[in-house]
Amino acid sequence: MKGYILSIAGAVLLSALITILSPSGKMGKFLKGATKLVILFVMVSPLANFLTQGSFDWSAGEIGTDEAYLSYCADLAADGDEEAIAAYLAEEYGIEAAVTVTVRADETFSYEKITVEWENAGIFDRDEHIHISEEIESALKAKYGCEAEVI
Repeated sequence: MKGYILSIAGAVLLSALITILSPSGKMGKFLKGATKLVILFVMVSPLANFLTQGSFDWSAGEIGTDEAYLSYCADLAADGDEEAIAAYLAEEYGIEAAVTVTVRADETFSYEKITVEWENAGIFDRDEHIHISEEIESALKAKYGCEAEVI
């Protein structure tokens, strides 16, 4: 019922807008007549449903989530964050790293996990700077609020 009333209100508002903007000549008369037909069609549409199905059906359909789109958006967010984290690590710690960000494909788009794999730690070996990896993990956990792993 709510959808029916909203569709009538929308058709009436559209008709009023067209009436205000239309010229006063033959074209204006045509547009005004066409909008009256649209309003009439919207108002009579439940009768067509009654004639075909034998009853008025006011139930609304269920609205589902588009999982593929949410996944696509999560991947886009993760790609941007991967680049930002790699730039942060290069600037702050002077290391080159491949960053993998996992983002949940739901309504929150929250971070699930961040994995950093060192590619080039400069002139130092990874084992000599274990404290740097722990520092990076704690900084990423604090900033993004998820599990972080430095490999």
